[in-house]
Amino acid sequence: MTNYKKQIGIWLDYKEAFLVIIDEEKGGAPEVRHILSNIEWGVAKGGSHGKSPWAPQGGINEQAFMARRQKEEKIYFESILREIDPDTCELLIFGPAEAKLGLQRMIGGIKHYRPEVKAVITAGAMTRNQIVAQVRVFFAEKVA
Repeated sequence: MTNYKKQIGIWLDYKEAFLVIIDEEKGGAPEVRHILSNIEWGVAKGGSHGKSPWAPQGGINEQAFMARRQKEEKIYFESILREIDPDTCELLIFGPAEAKLGLQRMIGGIKHYRPEVKAVITAGAMTRNQIVAQVRVFFAEKVA
């Protein structure tokens, strides 16, 4: 066995995250937590027309849209990290989108935050039961 008391698998995309927590002290039965994001979807739209009916449409502020999106991503990743005990866990991060890489970068950028990221894996859309099974298989193979 490892020195860690918890093993956590995080499946995430930009819409939601599932945390599967396996705690040795609680008998190893997985606990699943679900976190929704509030990240704005789509492409920056908008602008305004001039006063005449066929006037060109004014531009939008794409920088403001991207800054807002980055702030929403940061808030989403922080809400995931609040669910993790950084001193006593190993992490598996997986999912279909680039969100998993953003979370990994955020974890690496926090100096006082020290969970051990065991792997970052690309995985497609999964059901809740498939996510739990993936986490169990990953940590069972790691121990064996």
